[in-house]
Amino acid sequence: MFTFKQIFVGLLVIWSLAACDKEQEQVIKNERVNVEQKNELQDSTQQKDVPSYEAPKYHIYGGWMNGGSYILIKSDDDDGEGKDKFTLEKFTKTGKDKIIKHFQLSETTGSKLTGIISGKESNRTSFLTLELNKEKTEITVTLPNEKSVTYKQAEIKPEEFNPDYEWEE
Repeated sequence: MFTFKQIFVGLLVIWSLAACDKEQEQVIKNERVNVEQKNELQDSTQQKDVPSYEAPKYHIYGGWMNGGSYILIKSDDDDGEGKDKFTLEKFTKTGKDKIIKHFQLSETTGSKLTGIISGKESNRTSFLTLELNKEKTEITVTLPNEKSVTYKQAEIKPEEFNPDYEWEE
């Protein structure tokens, strides 16, 4: 037979082992939560670190202007093939001419985007480059056989920039 002291010590050992198991289980649970939270944080950080020009929206949409000209960059998804096809329309401050370039982004390096210009009038391939400043408030456009031109984000609509142009309604 067991003495009272032996039974008491045995119960004490069992109780302490159970307490250690619960404590160890809690530590394991806390570590799992910490790992999950860390993974979530890494995922959200990685998403925030993706440069905006590599994200679906390239920050090139909209109006850009300098002293004498205004460019409007808009999505060209008529064929529904994705978000990397664009139309660049260039207007002058006076006059009724408009230059239209359809392009598809082919490469992004840093804040520099390279597009392939497509045209129905020619089978030749030509390229344009678009480069955003860090603040994304200026864009430098280089068209084939032309000097680079820097435009600032427009605060007015193209209709206000050139009221003489015959705008489509």
